[in-house]
Amino acid sequence: MLFKSHTKLVCALVAFVTATSAFAQSPSSPAPVHTLLPSKAPAPGGNTLWYNKPASVWVEALPVGNGRLGAMVFGGVEKERLQINDITVWSGGPSLDADRPDAYTRLDEIRKVIREGRYDEAEKLCNAVMTCRANYDVSKFQTLGDVTQTFVLPEGEITDYRRSLDIERAITTTEFTAGGTRFRREVLCSAPDQALVQRITADKPGAISLEMDLTRPEGAQTESIAENELVMNGKTKGDKLAYTVRARLLSRDGVVRSANGKITVQGSTEVTLCLTAQTSYVMDYARGYEGADMSVAQMNMASASAKPYETLRSAHIADYERYYRRVSLDVGTSAATQLPTDERLVAFSKSDFKSDPALSALFFQFGRYLLISCSRPESPVPANLQGLWADTLSTPWNGDYTININFQMNYWPAEVTGLSEMHEPMLRHIQSLADPGAKTAKAYFGPNTPGWVTAAKSNVWGWTSPGAKLPWGVWFGSNGWLCQHLWERYAFTRNADDLRRAYPTMKGACEFWLSQLVEGTDGKLITSPSSSPEASFWTDSGMRSSVCEGAEMEKAIVWDLFDNTILASTALGTDSDFRARLIAARDRIRPPQIGKAGQLMEWGGDWDANSRDMHHRHVSHLYGLHPGRQITALGTPELANACRKTLEMRSDNGTGWSKAWKINFWARLRDGNHAYKIIAEQLRPTSQLKVVMTDGGTYPNLFDAHPPFQIDGNFGATSGITEMLLQSHELYRTIPDQALPKTPLAVDRYVIDLLPALPDAWPSGTVTGLRARGGVEVSNLTWKDGKLVKATLQALADTSFKVRYGGKVVELTLKNGKTVTLDAALNPLP
Repeated sequence: MLFKSHTKLVCALVAFVTATSAFAQSPSSPAPVHTLLPSKAPAPGGNTLWYNKPASVWVEALPVGNGRLGAMVFGGVEKERLQINDITVWSGGPSLDADRPDAYTRLDEIRKVIREGRYDEAEKLCNAVMTCRANYDVSKFQTLGDVTQTFVLPEGEITDYRRSLDIERAITTTEFTAGGTRFRREVLCSAPDQALVQRITADKPGAISLEMDLTRPEGAQTESIAENELVMNGKTKGDKLAYTVRARLLSRDGVVRSANGKITVQGSTEVTLCLTAQTSYVMDYARGYEGADMSVAQMNMASASAKPYETLRSAHIADYERYYRRVSLDVGTSAATQLPTDERLVAFSKSDFKSDPALSALFFQFGRYLLISCSRPESPVPANLQGLWADTLSTPWNGDYTININFQMNYWPAEVTGLSEMHEPMLRHIQSLADPGAKTAKAYFGPNTPGWVTAAKSNVWGWTSPGAKLPWGVWFGSNGWLCQHLWERYAFTRNADDLRRAYPTMKGACEFWLSQLVEGTDGKLITSPSSSPEASFWTDSGMRSSVCEGAEMEKAIVWDLFDNTILASTALGTDSDFRARLIAARDRIRPPQIGKAGQLMEWGGDWDANSRDMHHRHVSHLYGLHPGRQITALGTPELANACRKTLEMRSDNGTGWSKAWKINFWARLRDGNHAYKIIAEQLRPTSQLKVVMTDGGTYPNLFDAHPPFQIDGNFGATSGITEMLLQSHELYRTIPDQALPKTPLAVDRYVIDLLPALPDAWPSGTVTGLRARGGVEVSNLTWKDGKLVKATLQALADTSFKVRYGGKVVELTLKNGKTVTLDAALNPLP
């Protein structure tokens, strides 16, 4: 047992009688009245979110997670709520009949109608033929349930209240004084011990009395299996996924009893909750995504509950810190750090946005905290639209993997902010889609179609089919975008084993597109049918449609896919003949076009200026600017200016994640002040919970507001702040494509840009631990009065690269593990 000590019998009996009487009150009996007063203690130091009152709604609660199990901690006084999630708890199941098996028979007709400019007719055909025939929305990410704790507290004022989340240690704390007794509750979610752990303490003996239950709104049965333990079992709707949850209370003293699915504790001084969970889910298409060992929850409980709390806590902190402490960011501080986080957001929104530079650093690190908490190397599935936190059975947009931007954005910070291991669940998921995606490719593009394809959405059940209708459902560019992540893992780490495992998946996506590119009227290669995610166009004659041929985003994705696979083939020394096919096809893809308004054209025709939805949240056609590399500010200035014009036409407004993407765009355009302007707008406080397609902002707990909550906005902002300080996407080649060798050789070399988009709001600062492509870590990147002071670059593999700052470029070659420190003139320092 966790705690073994004895209290005096009399004290225990008195506490038992007192607490039992309190719990036995009639539901209609008035509860003790407590007035809550905030703490007057100094603000907590470091990167901490803190508040002077409990959470009243879910987007005020504080998240903890270990990559599989998670909780939202409300910090209540008389009543505490821990809302629980397991990242694999989904309703529904595999949709084996979602594809329309004969859709391909109408493909030529659709392409013909599009070529003839009958776009409205083409949309009707696509909605009838190129959509799914199953209901995608039956599968949803769902809450696992709630732990509710009702406490008996002394009457009177609640004073010195504070709740906080220390993102440097991944622990939430709730503290207050009641009746002269100081109470403290800590919650952590341990990856080493695979358990959610809460410790409750009082500074007076026997002061803790509580009742706890474990519930779920649908399909669960909770029973008492021991004097101090509950188990909840059930299945989600669809009867495919089974789950089990175990909750055990361990008391140092006092009396613990359990009956009828509830546990009571009377007269304790210290109580620890251990909670473990397991589901039947396995990421395996061939096994039907089931077959996990459900006894793991019991084994994890036995292991975790046998350890002292301090042992669990120390192991948790050590495990978490080895990831979190890789990167530090300091862009200045101010008196605003003395404000509670919710008040700080409000104050920032009413300021000139330069008075609290540390808020940007906190938001940056909070994004890293969330990624570590919801996506670990051992996570069974990747982070979804809400990471791993959701409190309903019907999560907005199903909590799915929306793979036309949002899923990819979740993992933009992974490599660049030193969290490469957190990328792994996504990379596994991508490769798991190849088999179901091969089936989808044959259904919609022909029985002899090679490779695999995905559309706009995916989920844990291997969904690869298109959606229900345009403008979002019929879009097939996502396989190439997903493969970008397979390549980026190698570009940053230089791990050839990872690339070797990923290469067949990349090749399969290329094979699909080689078979489906068609010649445009100009002889260039384009896609058809083609769309731009969730958007529509209006022709010069006023015809509205969402499908054309040669939309920019798909062309840019296919170009990027081919180019990355060419580099991958070269790095592995394989497939030289296939590589030659890719080179030839890549060079024939229609390049990005500039329209009559000076904008980058989104569609196959120059219709952008006709839009009746000019400020649409998606800016998909700028893929080549970010996250791609086909367009760069210095390498292709005309196209970069066209991107700038597009962004001006779209405006800075949008959903939370849309604003986050625009931070990255403006950083790539080397306009730090504009990028920072959008950071400030994204940090606008909001309480809006309904679906709104504009005016994104930030909730009191720093969750991104689409609205509602959508976690990709947090991750996109972290990525954007990184892009402002360091870029490495610009690639240069030392060997022409026609001379690429058949033996393994990494020919991709990158320009590392120091402080490419530094805003005036951060005049001085330092960042350590960011990663650059080519296998380089950048530390001690220091600036003062807006000018570079120094930067240290360490090779993570044998590598050659260029460094650029202030108009000067130097080329360096470093052996694995070697470092060089450069001054503002890019001269080596001793």
